[in-house]
Amino acid sequence: MNILLISNYAPPNEGGIQFVMGALAREYQALGHEVAILASDTGIPRGVSTHDGVTRIGVRALNFLERRSIPFPLFDPITLLDQLGRWLAWADAVHVHGLLYLNGVLGAALARRRGLPIVLTEHVGFVEYKSALINQVQTLALHTVGRVTTWSSSAVTVLNARVAHELRPLVRAGTPLHKIVNGVDTTLFQPPADAAARAQLRQRWNMTRPTLAFVGRYAEKKGIDLVVASARLTPEIDYVICGRDTEHLHTDLPNIRVIGVVDQPRLAAIYGAADALLLPSEGEGFPLVVQEALACALPVIVTDNATNHEYLDATVALFTARDPQAIAAAARDLLADETRRIRMGVAARAWAVANFDWRETAQR
Repeated sequence: MNILLISNYAPPNEGGIQFVMGALAREYQALGHEVAILASDTGIPRGVSTHDGVTRIGVRALNFLERRSIPFPLFDPITLLDQLGRWLAWADAVHVHGLLYLNGVLGAALARRRGLPIVLTEHVGFVEYKSALINQVQTLALHTVGRVTTWSSSAVTVLNARVAHELRPLVRAGTPLHKIVNGVDTTLFQPPADAAARAQLRQRWNMTRPTLAFVGRYAEKKGIDLVVASARLTPEIDYVICGRDTEHLHTDLPNIRVIGVVDQPRLAAIYGAADALLLPSEGEGFPLVVQEALACALPVIVTDNATNHEYLDATVALFTARDPQAIAAAARDLLADETRRIRMGVAARAWAVANFDWRETAQR
């Protein structure tokens, strides 16, 4: 079967959806299918290219909204229609990631006219911004443009119950709606072999004190401002910050180290060296970085919300309010008890192996 994946960005552009598409593409290929990814040319060559053995189609687009933490490229309509026409003629099935991206909306509608089966995966649903105007525009878009994508789809998948609840009124009657969790590469993301290997990693990354890792884009919903505020309250704890655009974070706090974008092997090493992951985010599907950290035997400190409780419990996670005082208290509690931290780490690794399997995700 020829499977066309459609989203705003394509691998190796850094971001959760891109990692998901890359992993699914590899698993689909392992199952014997041909795969192509159609996305904007943000971070990838324009036109047809190959990455990690997968064909990519980069469509010309403007991406200035990303500066406002809105990952919404504006596609050149002529080029987009031309490329969709070519690749939908090739495809036997279409997998759209994100119900609002213009290439996905148009791709789903055109694929339906061709009689192709279409799976829509909506990763995050409604994302709360500080701007009331952005929230109003987003709500309008979900109930207009988003409805076109959902009505075009043969099946819809989500990562959590919140997004399922948001999408149910938008989905055509009789269209299946499934919750399917993403996987994690437990071979790449695994704990250090022993205490000596962990000590070497800590030396490599200059982690000489209790250290929390934050991994995520420099975006409002990720809560990086809360991480900085927590660091100010806990000078005895070091914070390592990784992710796209985090190099734009400017702070004079001596216990914050900004590393910026790192590749997957280096990220696995950072997880292996750190003491816990801190991710006080909101408006997520279920963050891949949480799954990666768990696979590396790292306890996680996450927002106390329904989504995180769907996938985690107190054996592997600390749940905290999105408040600097609460985050600082959770960090101190966890890092003050090394026996507890190690016990949670062992449970975290077992949890990831048991619950997050890319092969099962692709098959479903």
